[in-house]
Amino acid sequence: MLRTFPPLFLLLGTLPLVAIRAQTGLVSPTTASGKADDRVLKAPYSAQRRFISIEKLADGTTRRSESGGSEARDSLGRTYSAGERHWTYMDNGRSVLKSEMLYRIHNPVSNTETSWDSTAKEAKVIHWPTNAPTWGAANSLSAFMATVPGTVVEKLGLRNIQGVGAEGTRSTYAIGAQDKNGQALTVIHESWYCPELKITVLETNDDPRSGTTRNELVAIIRGEPDVAKYKPPADYAVQDMRPPVQ
Repeated sequence: MLRTFPPLFLLLGTLPLVAIRAQTGLVSPTTASGKADDRVLKAPYSAQRRFISIEKLADGTTRRSESGGSEARDSLGRTYSAGERHWTYMDNGRSVLKSEMLYRIHNPVSNTETSWDSTAKEAKVIHWPTNAPTWGAANSLSAFMATVPGTVVEKLGLRNIQGVGAEGTRSTYAIGAQDKNGQALTVIHESWYCPELKITVLETNDDPRSGTTRNELVAIIRGEPDVAKYKPPADYAVQDMRPPVQ
């Protein structure tokens, strides 16, 4: 049986199960279209991303997994991300773990989106037309939870996280079940957003049905990033793609 884990830079945009496992992406720093007005200007940074999941299994035990990645944004609003994807498969009755790195460059200056991975030997470059619709960044978990009926949202004030100031929000909602003591079970999600850099630096999610997740940026550095590592390898074939103009 194949078991996959989403890449790091998409994590905050993922909404698994009935509730949610905090992810993705981040709100991911990238967007799905190449519109120049999507970009965040003059707020450059680079950072490492860490995602930790402690999953509750059907037999009552837990399984811990951890993934890593990196991301950056320059002063012109170009964003770069690299994240791990893991999956397992059965080989003669033995569980085998495989992994690869996924890379993505969102360039609103040239209206292009470039992506590749560490195994396929091919890079895809989407050339967006100048009138392409703005799809926007991946939906944040906090925004999704705000639409769940009965959600209680509270502001947590300001906090220093990894050397940057962040504003916290906690969203809580009941899931219609009770624990062994008859108390209502709730999902609790926290999000910490840095208005200076316009990025979410930490998101946590605690769901009594599925487990807990922690998605965070670490080693945050202000200033222009070194983006050399985000170029496709020289031996990769490049496939140019041009969506039709609507």
